[in-house]
Amino acid sequence: MGLKKLFAQSIIWRGFYFFSILLVNVFLSRYLRAANTGNLYLITVIFSFVQTVLSLSAEAGIVYFASGNIIERNKLISLMGLWSVVAGIVMIGLTCIYFLFSSSDKALLLPYCVYGFCYVCGQSLTNYSIAIYYTKENYFVPNLLLSLVNLVFVIIIPGKNSLINAQHVQFIMYLFFSTNFVGGLIVYISYITGNRREGSFGFPEKEKFKLFLQYSITALAANVVFFLVYKVDYLFVHYSPVCTAADLGNYIQVSKLGQMMLVIPQIISSVVFPRTASGIDRMKINSAIMMIARLFSQLFLLAFIITAFFGNRIFVMLFGETFNKMQIPMLITIPGIFALSVLTLLSAYFSGKGKVKINLYGSIVGLSVMIIGDFIFVPRYGIIAAAAISTLSYVSNLAYSLLHFYRDYSISWTEFVRWKKADYDWMFTILKRNVE
Repeated sequence: MGLKKLFAQSIIWRGFYFFSILLVNVFLSRYLRAANTGNLYLITVIFSFVQTVLSLSAEAGIVYFASGNIIERNKLISLMGLWSVVAGIVMIGLTCIYFLFSSSDKALLLPYCVYGFCYVCGQSLTNYSIAIYYTKENYFVPNLLLSLVNLVFVIIIPGKNSLINAQHVQFIMYLFFSTNFVGGLIVYISYITGNRREGSFGFPEKEKFKLFLQYSITALAANVVFFLVYKVDYLFVHYSPVCTAADLGNYIQVSKLGQMMLVIPQIISSVVFPRTASGIDRMKINSAIMMIARLFSQLFLLAFIITAFFGNRIFVMLFGETFNKMQIPMLITIPGIFALSVLTLLSAYFSGKGKVKINLYGSIVGLSVMIIGDFIFVPRYGIIAAAAISTLSYVSNLAYSLLHFYRDYSISWTEFVRWKKADYDWMFTILKRNVE
């Protein structure tokens, strides 16, 4: 399939999926309010970190080795299905250990074991299945299935005017984490049943498995460090003496919106990684990265202007009256999200070339800036400082990756920022699905 058509299909179907995630976020926020939403997402961040570690970042290995036809897809998906269950069981064990040595209410042990297993196992199944689908240039099936699951979740959530008590909150949490598991299981089963004739299931040969594990663990190190770059500020805000639970909820919502703004870069990177790994259209990929970066600079400038003039009204209208502290942190964060959008493309490019260590070292640079800055400023200045340090951290990470991109692909740095009319022509052709 042509590169432009791949971009178009990825944008349409992954865009549909991320829209369903936005709906989930909006309905959850309006029902749970800022404080409860912040607590739920803080728990999710902790589970997500454990899942990132337990998953071994095998989705990166799947894309690299399946796209390069080094390991058969059905053997990879068999291995990953088993490992998803193992990761979920390990999460249960870690939860039990936590409650054994913690002063937390022991009555919460069973619910949190269920939450942990559903999230870790479900998210692993989702990530692995999506990765294997994308190596087959299939963006339709996984994103449609996951979107439908999210829409069902939105329908089940009580109305925004429902009374909230502890039982209601716990019901929503069960529903939220169970949805993660159900979605992952459905996508995994859909791949198994739809591709059972493409080769035998089983496990990769020993030598290939070693190569797969080595690549994945290197990617894991980069992903863990970058996860901390993107999430560790939550903990600084949570423990800051000047921040309330509502402040945390507002700040995490800003971060979640930032993730939504990264939808298009993530969609495009899902094409860049497999194509770069396969060696197809590599020169076109390099040029596309620069064109997309130039378009992003204009898109994020527009987002900044809209937020400056209408941000507070939009946020309160969408998420409810308790989310009235988002505007200033969002304005400060937008330049950092722009840096992340370009970094997302570059990270996919380096991963596809097998240079995941560049992603790792760049993340370490960003994390160092994040921890030092948050430690000094967040306890005193709260979410405003957290937003500013986040932006500085993302820009530092991007600067490191850009340096290596220049060395790998000799261009002038102005190519990333000089707006061109031809970029719009290129973009419009991508949006026409039938263009090859």
